[in-house]
Amino acid sequence: MSWLRGITSTALSSATRGVFSQRHRFPVRMVSNVRHPPALLDRTKNQDRMWSNAIQDTINRTAGTVQTMSPPTPDELWAERSRSATFNPPADPYTGRRVFVNGDLGEAFRRLQTRLRRNRVMQEVSRQRRHEKKGVKRRRLSSERWRRMFANEVRKKVQLVSTIRRRGAY
Repeated sequence: MSWLRGITSTALSSATRGVFSQRHRFPVRMVSNVRHPPALLDRTKNQDRMWSNAIQDTINRTAGTVQTMSPPTPDELWAERSRSATFNPPADPYTGRRVFVNGDLGEAFRRLQTRLRRNRVMQEVSRQRRHEKKGVKRRRLSSERWRRMFANEVRKKVQLVSTIRRRGAY
């Protein structure tokens, strides 16, 4: 096992004496108290916690003692995701639609056109000029979806042929 590389055999036998048994389950702290090799002494607390979790996961997998944890409730998921979300509101209505000019006006205009083309802004504007019936819109979206999938498959086949040719098959 690769995670055992830096641990001495005496420390391993004394620390894991009860870990592999089915009756006693020691917390992760017991495993992390094993003498670390000098290269691992400069780890931060977070890295040490991650390392301990990785060791515990490996022990659980090899010992067959994986305990199922209950999945988080929707309220807990919502709270966790709202804590980690750091989306700031746009500064003004032109955020994301502005290109800064660094001396060359033509280059800035090309960058703006590229960004607008990539986001399909002109297609959306021309589509918004007139009302599109529900059935027509459904057919158009289905067609666009099919074209995207077809283009993706063709791209994958071309990559496959390129890799085969690189290997020297043809």
